[in-house]
Amino acid sequence: MFRILIVVAFLVTVVSCNSLLQTSELPFSDVVANEDVMGKWSRSCALCHVSGVADAPLVGDSDEWERRLAQGEAVVIRNVLEGLNSMPPLGYCMSCEISDYRAMIGFMAGTNERQSHQ
Repeated sequence: MFRILIVVAFLVTVVSCNSLLQTSELPFSDVVANEDVMGKWSRSCALCHVSGVADAPLVGDSDEWERRLAQGEAVVIRNVLEGLNSMPPLGYCMSCEISDYRAMIGFMAGTNERQSHQ
């Protein structure tokens, strides 16, 4: 519960300072989906975003993601944190930080890079 309160407080700050998340031309393009983030993604987001369960936008579906990203990063993050439609709050990832969500969304939308394992 305390973690959710911290996340909500952060979200309020982000929404009130929307320019904090508007740091690049493409939404979520300034973060890299590293091995740790992709592990979290495969244990949470992939459940629905690979198969499209409950109308979740598929990984790489540029039309669906473009429509969502047009709402702005703050709205997309808020939807993840609060839940939207069939997606529960925090999108099944109780250990994720805002930076993880940003990297995961960028990966699914195709606006950032995935760091290769070396």
